[in-house]
Amino acid sequence: MSDVIFYLDFPKDCPVTKARVTAGSVQKNNNTKKMFNYALEKPCQHFVLGPILVDAFNLSSSCKIKKGQYTVHVDMQEKCRMFLGSNFFYGIYTFKILAFNNVNNFFCVKSELEAGKL
Repeated sequence: MSDVIFYLDFPKDCPVTKARVTAGSVQKNNNTKKMFNYALEKPCQHFVLGPILVDAFNLSSSCKIKKGQYTVHVDMQEKCRMFLGSNFFYGIYTFKILAFNNVNNFFCVKSELEAGKL
């Protein structure tokens, strides 16, 4: 299963100003070799993270999460497929998404996926 569920409670409006997307391949010795490490200053405009944030939190163009409680489903296999594609990648990969601002971390999820099953 690649569906990650977040139950989030925001006591006040929170802008999402930063994000990090990391992908790496798992080597034979179980170490991870980083392939991509993106630090994003405008996460709502990113082709993978943007749709997650906008859809999950019904964000405005200012990329601000409104006060309230949210249940967020993230299909990590689908997001990994969007990011890596399904060609030319074989083996096991880690995929990590982190969204935050200068005061708060909103969510961080790390998954391991087998590329042959993307």
